Amino acid sequence: MSEQAITFERNGTLHGTLSIPVFESESYPAILLIPGSGPLDRDGNVKRQSFNLYNQLAEFFTDNGFVTLRYDKRGTGRSGGEFIRAGFWDLVADARAALQFLQEHTLVDKQRIFLLGHSEGCMLAPEITRDKGIAGLILVAGAAESLLEALTYQREQIVNDLKAIKGFKGKLIRLLKMDQKIKRQGVKFDKKIRTSTQDVIRSQGVKLSAKWFREHFEYDVYEGLRQVECPVLAITGSKDVQVTPEHVYEVPKLVKGETEVHIIEGMNHMLRDQPEEANMLQLKKVYKRVGEQPLSPTFLEIMKTWIQRHV
Repeated sequence: MSEQAITFERNGTLHGTLSIPVFESESYPAILLIPGSGPLDRDGNVKRQSFNLYNQLAEFFTDNGFVTLRYDKRGTGRSGGEFIRAGFWDLVADARAALQFLQEHTLVDKQRIFLLGHSEGCMLAPEITRDKGIAGLILVAGAAESLLEALTYQREQIVNDLKAIKGFKGKLIRLLKMDQKIKRQGVKFDKKIRTSTQDVIRSQGVKLSAKWFREHFEYDVYEGLRQVECPVLAITGSKDVQVTPEHVYEVPKLVKGETEVHIIEGMNHMLRDQPEEANMLQLKKVYKRVGEQPLSPTFLEIMKTWIQRHV
C-alpha cells in the first residue's frame, strides 16, 4: 500500500494518514477507523506505550482493497487542540469531519464507505451513521455498553481480582478493606463528575476532562444503536476486561440492519490473543509489549469474510 499524510479541519487542523491499495482502480471502498479512549495517535499509541493497533488495522484493510483513514485525535500526534478539553460530542464531530474527507476524496466510492469503531469508537460510530450513506459498521471491543457501564465493570473486576490474591498480601488487602474502598471511591467519583460544571477538574490530584465524562454519562448508547440501519459486525474478546464481552449479544436486539456478532476466545481489548489470564491488575504487564504482537488471526479472518460479503 501507499500512504499519504493528510489534514482536515474541525475547530483546528487534524492530521491523519490515508492508506491506498497498490492496485490501480478508478475508485475503492473505504473505511474510517474511529479510535478508542485516551490520548491516542493515528496508530493507536500513547506516550510511553505502543499498541500499534490502528496502523495494523489500516494495513489489513488496505491489503484487502480499501482506502483506509486513521487520524491523530485532537491534541495528540500532530493534531491541534487540547485533548483534555474534548468532550464526547467534540469527538463525534471530529470523526464526522474525517468521514467528510473520505466522502469528498476522488479515489473513494461514496456508496461503499464503512466505519470501524474500537472501544470508545463503538459509542461514537452509531452517531455518525445518523448521517446515512454508511455501507456498514464494525464495532470492536465495546459494543452496546456505555462508559459508565464499562467503568462499573472494570471496578468489579478489580475488586474480584483483589479478593483472589492469596498469602500475606491478600490478608493485608482484606484487612484494609480495599474492595470497599474502591467501591466508595467509584461512587464518589461518579457523583463528582455529574455535579461538576467545568470542562476540566482535578480528582485525587489528577486533571481530567469532566466534560468528556459528563457527556458520556448523559449519552444513551442503546438509543444510538437503535438508529443504525446498515449491516453491523460486532466483535469482542473473551479476555477483554475493559468492557463486558457478553454485551456484544445485545447488538442484534437494537440495530435495524443485518447483524453478526462474535466473542473471540482468548482475545483481549487490544485485539491480540492473550495467553495470560484475564486480570485487571495485570493489564500493565500484559500490555507492556503488546505493540510487538500481531492482531488476532481469528479476528482478522472474521472481518475479512464479512467485508468480502458486504463489498
